Amino acid sequence: MRRKLNALRKPQFRQSWSKYALYNMSRAPQPRISSQKTFFQQKWAAKAEVRQYHGEHLTNRQWQNIFRHTMKASVPMQNTRLAVDNGSEMAMGRGSGLQGDETYGRVRTVPYMSQLFWPMERRLDMAVHRAMFASSARQGRQFVVHGFVKVNGKKMVHPGYMLNPGDMFSVDQDQVLFATGKPKRSFKGAEGATETAAAEGEEKAEGEEGKDKAIAKEGETVKGTETKPEEEGAEEASSPIVSKKSSTEAETEEEIKRREAKEKLKALSEDPNNVLDITKPYATPWRPRDYMAPFAFIPRYLEVNHNTCHAVYLRHPVAKPGLAEAPSPYPEEILQMAFNWYLRRR
Repeated sequence: MRRKLNALRKPQFRQSWSKYALYNMSRAPQPRISSQKTFFQQKWAAKAEVRQYHGEHLTNRQWQNIFRHTMKASVPMQNTRLAVDNGSEMAMGRGSGLQGDETYGRVRTVPYMSQLFWPMERRLDMAVHRAMFASSARQGRQFVVHGFVKVNGKKMVHPGYMLNPGDMFSVDQDQVLFATGKPKRSFKGAEGATETAAAEGEEKAEGEEGKDKAIAKEGETVKGTETKPEEEGAEEASSPIVSKKSSTEAETEEEIKRREAKEKLKALSEDPNNVLDITKPYATPWRPRDYMAPFAFIPRYLEVNHNTCHAVYLRHPVAKPGLAEAPSPYPEEILQMAFNWYLRRR
């Protein structure tokens, strides 16, 4: 039985730009862990909740193999404060009253637990999705398996390849346009009409040629049977010649139309701007796909160039005061419960 990736009856988060995923995210309630359950049940419920979004295309065993119990964090130093302060205020202790001073500001907490799935961000298929080269992690995996992704200039067909800081990966531009652009219309547009006109012109030309041959044959038969034509007979004998002449003129017009249609198709295929290109798998001219704006963000640990479809994995995701670079729609409390579940199985 095929599993439904986007169910509307039971809202489920998915790492996808699908309109169904956006609808489920808008109507799904805030996840809660009931306090009436045991601690084991709370951890299991949190794990089941977060796994339907983070790496749902991986098995639980695959995720446990890349799970790390360490959380990477970065605490920036305030250079202005270090330049002015010699450390005497810090040595005075908590009773000095400097904790609420607006000059130094309040130190925001570091969301360590939001970094639970940071090892998954190193996967090549996930990095392709985060760089906005694919509409979902599954599509990024498909691009890698089919050989459309290169790492450091070499083709990489393993979606589970773990990127290291400084690695550069690229995706075929046609595949990126296909993934991020509007799908091709099912009905025939202007490009289909041009191709249809060319086909119809060829059929009409062939039909006219057959008619001309039949008329010419009839004319030869009439000439052979009537040895002494009168004036009326002469007129009848000359009628096939007139019709043949008119059909020849019509044939010339059809040939002109057919040649013009072929020239238009050739010009469309050679146009660098891909305007109404029938050979492309996406709609042309290119436009961003629907429901793309809510998911259009690039993490700070990636440097992306969408003109050439290249990206560099700068560093591993880290947690900073008030910021977690590993994207997640779940609160820190739910991720903490899930972290405890995987920690005891490490």
